[in-house]
Amino acid sequence: MDDTLTSANDETNVELAVGLFGSICRDRLGDELLAFARHCPTVGLGVHEMSRAALLPALEAGELALAVMPGGVRPELQSAPLWTDRVMVAMAQDHPLAARPAVTAAALRDMVFLVSRQQDGNDMHRFLSHCIRPLAPALNGMLLDLGPAHLMERVARGEGLALVCASHTDALPDDVVVRPVDAPGALFPVRAWWKEAEPAWPLSELIRILLSSRRD
Repeated sequence: MDDTLTSANDETNVELAVGLFGSICRDRLGDELLAFARHCPTVGLGVHEMSRAALLPALEAGELALAVMPGGVRPELQSAPLWTDRVMVAMAQDHPLAARPAVTAAALRDMVFLVSRQQDGNDMHRFLSHCIRPLAPALNGMLLDLGPAHLMERVARGEGLALVCASHTDALPDDVVVRPVDAPGALFPVRAWWKEAEPAWPLSELIRILLSSRRD
C-alpha cells in the first residue's frame, strides 16, 4: 500500500462534505461512496442532497469539498465528467406516444407532467425540461405531494407523463413505458466539481475513486 495513503489514513476526526443533486446522482454513486468509506475508514463522510442552484455556491464558500451535478465546465472550478445521462419520458403503456421509438420535444409541449414536490422533484423537472426546450418555459407540471414510486403509479394509470433520466429507468415499474426524447440537449454530462487544482487527502482519494469508475 502507498505509504502516503497509509499515513493519511491514520488521521482521525477528518470530515468530508459532499453535495449531490440527489434526483440525478442519488442512485449512481452508492458503490463509489461505499468504496471510499472502505479505503478511508477514519473519514467522516457527510453526503448532502441539495438543489442545483445551491451546490456550487456551497462549494465556493467552502461548505462542501466536492459537488456532483449536471453542468458544463466553469473556469473558476475544477471538474471532471463522471457519466453522460439522457432525458427520457415515462408514460402509460397505452399512451399514444408509446408507439413511437422516440419522442420530440414539440410532441410534449401540450402534455401534462406529474411532478413530485419531494426530493427536489420540481427542480429535476425544470432542469430536464430546459435540456430539451432551452428557450421555452418548463413543460406543464402538476405538482403532487408524492414520492417517486407513488408518482409512477399515477403515470402507469395514464394520469400524466413524467420526465426521467436514463440512469433511473431500471428502477421504474414494468407497467410504465419509457421513450428517449429526441432533442439536441437531451444528452447531458454529470460532473464532479472541486476547488483546488491539487486537492489534498482525503478529497484526492474520493476523486480518484470517482474517476476510476467513470461511465459513458
